[in-house]
Amino acid sequence: MKTMPTLREKKRYLAFKIISEETINRRELTGELLDSICLLFGDTGASEINPSLMSYDGRYGILRCQKDRTSETRAALACINKVRGGRVSIMVLGISGTVKGAMEKFIQQRLVKEPEPDKELQEHLNH
Repeated sequence: MKTMPTLREKKRYLAFKIISEETINRRELTGELLDSICLLFGDTGASEINPSLMSYDGRYGILRCQKDRTSETRAALACINKVRGGRVSIMVLGISGTVKGAMEKFIQQRLVKEPEPDKELQEHLNH
């Protein structure tokens, strides 16, 4: 039985980009994300945020969270700085109400206007 649209919990989709020294797989990213959320907000906060990694290709991803918990989700992403001992930086590209909107507005545009990855990585990691 479907829930009426007015009774559903509203979601938001955060498009993000990972800059890292090594490639990070989906399982590692999910683990670090859940650890970060639980450390910052506890188990209750994590259940209220209700995060879910919708898509991830090793560099770009989309993370789903509750509508009123986007700032907490951004904070948890910002706190992730190491995965398997390698330095990592996660930049939120934007927030959308749909997965399609997040892909079209933030990720597809980045792929078209992508600068050289080596220069960007070195510049970001050195600061």
